[in-house]
Amino acid sequence: MTKEKLIEYINTGREIEFTFNGKRYSITYGYIDNIEVISFCEFNKKTTEVVSIEKLLQITRNGYTVREMWNSLDDSQISIF
Repeated sequence: MTKEKLIEYINTGREIEFTFNGKRYSITYGYIDNIEVISFCEFNKKTTEVVSIEKLLQITRNGYTVREMWNSLDDSQISIF
């Protein structure tokens, strides 16, 4: 899946769930101190909040950045809400 497609999903406020290496991850939205943030987590694990797509792509989990995970996905591994 392309970075441009992820940017499109995020810019239109879509919530994203995907599977990578057998683990489920999610990208959602929220507010901290009245600042809109993008939240990323492996299901039932610690959430990381960032304020930009570029910062999101740099988050590392289990030895992979979000960018690396996303670039390896196909449509069957992604759910968009």
